[in-house]
Amino acid sequence: MSVRRFAITGVILALFVFAGAALPLGPAHAHGFGERYDLPLPLSLFVVAGAAAVALSFLVVAVFLRGDALHRNYPRYNLLRIPVLGAILSKPAVTAPLQFLAVLLTAYVIIGGLIGTERAALNPAPAALYVGFWVGLSFFTALFGNLWALVNPWKIVWGFAETVVATFAPGRTLSLHLPYPQSWGQWPAVLVFGGFAILETVIAGAAGPRALGWIIIGYTLYNFAGMYLFGRDLWLRNAEGFTVVYGFMARFSITEVRSPTSCCADCTSDGRCSDDGRDCVDCYECYNLARPSDREFNIRPFCVGLNRLGDVTAPALCFVILLLSTVSFDGLSATPEWVVFSTQFLLQFPKYGGYIANLVGVVGLPIVFGILYAATCRAMIALSSSSASQSPDTGSLTRAFVFSLLPIALAYHYAHFLGFLLINGQRFIVLASDPFGWGWDLFGTADAIINIGILSPVFIWYFSIGAIVVGHMAGVYLAHVQAVRLYPDRRAALMSQVPMLVLMVCYTCASLWIISRPIAE
Repeated sequence: MSVRRFAITGVILALFVFAGAALPLGPAHAHGFGERYDLPLPLSLFVVAGAAAVALSFLVVAVFLRGDALHRNYPRYNLLRIPVLGAILSKPAVTAPLQFLAVLLTAYVIIGGLIGTERAALNPAPAALYVGFWVGLSFFTALFGNLWALVNPWKIVWGFAETVVATFAPGRTLSLHLPYPQSWGQWPAVLVFGGFAILETVIAGAAGPRALGWIIIGYTLYNFAGMYLFGRDLWLRNAEGFTVVYGFMARFSITEVRSPTSCCADCTSDGRCSDDGRDCVDCYECYNLARPSDREFNIRPFCVGLNRLGDVTAPALCFVILLLSTVSFDGLSATPEWVVFSTQFLLQFPKYGGYIANLVGVVGLPIVFGILYAATCRAMIALSSSSASQSPDTGSLTRAFVFSLLPIALAYHYAHFLGFLLINGQRFIVLASDPFGWGWDLFGTADAIINIGILSPVFIWYFSIGAIVVGHMAGVYLAHVQAVRLYPDRRAALMSQVPMLVLMVCYTCASLWIISRPIAE
């Protein structure tokens, strides 16, 4: 069977299966805020069109992506070479005010949570944590680069303390630099992000400003204790959950930092940050270790950073699955179907039923996603084994292809949270005049009314469709790049991608259905 005939057959098969599954879907409303939007066509047609676009992207990739394309050498331009801009970006005097502001804002959020009004809508802690820190910063990171590596307040404060100690007590260090247990890996970061997912989706309503203030204090002590025992960079790389998650998101972005691999010998990653002996990309520790003349701050195409896998560990695998399932559950938990499901728990446990139902969802969905993903990788082995002399095992495939799921998670993140960000982000206009909810009006904006119609439901719906479909197309491309790396035989690489295509088309359908449901915000 020729490559083109095989690709077309795979596309037709996927479309037939999922178009048939989607057709019974009835009319639905788009995800709106304050008003409903009746879709101009049945939902099933949108689902089939989205699935078709993803499936056809597989055909394009299968035909035009050559088997020897490793896609590590992509076009890039070093911004530090631009005379004026390079001088601005490389001077600490430019970044220092931004870092000082980050520490100042963190202190303000903690103080506001502890002494500000107990009304969550007027307190800075909930808005800063959920709207600014999680949604806003993740939006920026996925598009423009890893800002968190620059403004992480715990990293900044500890680094400043280390400088003070080195200045007044030469030869002494602030950290004990104990050996980090290898068995821990990045599991502490996974647990941190899992805890944040539970905080956001399960107990956000119960965790008021006071609780959030103490949670941030506790997390600060957790990081300072870890940095004292093991060292700042080693701890952040493995145990600070948001350093890990924003590092993953930044791989999709349009910028990167790059340094010579000679720096990797002194890096806390023990050299695992380099890409098969090539330049070290997106390791900010190595970037800081490199000489200024050897540093690169590049503009690159979107998504290509996810081609450089490096050492994909079991915690990294679980992290991506957890991120994908968390953003999916955020949308699922707001659908009428989930309300019906959680009502059954409320009938049995009137006081805690809603929390129990959400906990079941936020814990159970990663397990379901993990099983589906593992089953997909197992099917890839079954289909490709007859065409390849040596097929990778299931564990190798799950690690190799997991970052092809990250654009899907990011796409759904944008689709679900765009309206949330633009509507709830208006709270900062009020907080500017009344920073603690005490009734102040410093700038005359304390009585500003939040405009819930800032985006029309029509725009939200079509933006969501575009984001989800483009994200899945990026996932198809990344999965195929990994396939041509793992399988020297082109036919085996294509055969291995049929189950992955089916999984992505299926998730496209499910995502569009979730976004389309009427949601009362």
